[in-house]
Amino acid sequence: MSLVTEITKDAINDLPLWKFEGEITVLEKDSDWEEVIPKLWKADILGFDTEAKPAFKKGVYNPVSVIQLATADEVFVIRNLLCGFPGDLIRIFEDPSIIKVGAAIRDDLKDLQKLRKFEPQGFEDISTIAHGNNIKQIGAKNLTAIFLGKRISKAQQTSNWERTELSRAQLDYAATDAYLCLKVYEIFQGLKWV
Repeated sequence: MSLVTEITKDAINDLPLWKFEGEITVLEKDSDWEEVIPKLWKADILGFDTEAKPAFKKGVYNPVSVIQLATADEVFVIRNLLCGFPGDLIRIFEDPSIIKVGAAIRDDLKDLQKLRKFEPQGFEDISTIAHGNNIKQIGAKNLTAIFLGKRISKAQQTSNWERTELSRAQLDYAATDAYLCLKVYEIFQGLKWV
């Protein structure tokens, strides 16, 4: 089987638009963690991503305001500025037996560590894995096109993630970004790249 290593913008635009269609659970208060933590502990692999309110001026920094974790059938959109960043989540982030998979996650992890110190264990980066296997375009949008044959929208990427209420489009975007990492990683497992 011959793998495509790069894809044009036109080819991506010809692909069907795709988003996560499963259950999206939004965490906004401390009590929301009670049901979610056991679900996260049961997962062998979690799709992972973060979002922050964009800063359009040099020197302005906004903290991570959303953490997304995806299982096979549910995505948890964690509004950590509202519901906290509990020790149970830290323990999952430090547990090497639960694989957390994201795209270009180095900055995500550095930004999370500014909120609370932890030692990341069990994190895998699909961009790094793809690059190590001669894939030339390693961003989430390109990897989704190459490996899933789908197009994703990035329209919400620079939206305000600190809004009082996240829009449906923001929730779909956030869920899709974490879920696609899980799906691409599963393909990498099948290719014996991981």
